[in-house]
Amino acid sequence: MRLRLLILAVFVLAPAYSYAGDKKKTADPKKAEPKFDARPQLVPFRLTDTHHTLVRVKINGKGPFNFIVDTGCPVMLISEPVGKKLGFDKGWATLESLEMEGGVELNKVKARIETPFQIEGMNGMGLAGVELHGLMGYTVLAKYRMEYDYTKRQMIWTPLKSEPLPPMKLGKGGGGGDFGMDMMVGLVRLMTWLAGIGPAPAPQPRGFFGFEIEQKGKAVKVARVLTGGPADKAGLKKGDRILSVEAKSISGVNDVLQQASKLTAGKTLTLNIERDTKKLELTITAGDGL
Repeated sequence: MRLRLLILAVFVLAPAYSYAGDKKKTADPKKAEPKFDARPQLVPFRLTDTHHTLVRVKINGKGPFNFIVDTGCPVMLISEPVGKKLGFDKGWATLESLEMEGGVELNKVKARIETPFQIEGMNGMGLAGVELHGLMGYTVLAKYRMEYDYTKRQMIWTPLKSEPLPPMKLGKGGGGGDFGMDMMVGLVRLMTWLAGIGPAPAPQPRGFFGFEIEQKGKAVKVARVLTGGPADKAGLKKGDRILSVEAKSISGVNDVLQQASKLTAGKTLTLNIERDTKKLELTITAGDGL
């Protein structure tokens, strides 16, 4: 009788020990999900001559490249010449890094290397006023809630925790879409040739200054200076108040951005600033890149 009771006790207690072990396993803090960063980020943009929203990006550390933000495009499309520079053949590719001007950064982005006929046509006719390199579509944009402010030439991108659906093949069975794309590209080439329109002029990327600014009340102040960048070399410091740009008084952040956006690498930007009640004039020579 004692033997039976002992065996019964073992069978009754065994599940309890097993459950306790499982509970301990699932509570392992080492396997906790990483904290999600949902802080909004500013992405500067410009309008092309055709009033498309254009952002500048670096792909795998190379660039900058000009991309149109296209909410109607199902994937990120990269023109074939840019794809070749990045070491990709025509077709699907995974980008190791995608960095937008302003600091938004993504890793392992699925993209399609194929020149969109819209980009082919706009570049062929020189419509946008700048060379375009692709379309930024759903697979990137669906990761953010986006807010536009056309008065300030900047967007607010807030990260979303949900992941977008994976991209689908173009066309039925993957073949029809490619054939259709090739036909459209060929048609656009023919139209531009018949119209006698030459290609767009060589692109001139906007200069890089290496500082960020913010609005505090009516004051425009330097929020950050990139170490070793053009602004740092010119002597600009965090906390400096910008009084004027190119001898023109300013009323907000947008006034500074508009002046800076007109300058290419090698051009200079003159700032009048106030630092600890002292007024100074600084000249920053624009560099290359973002």
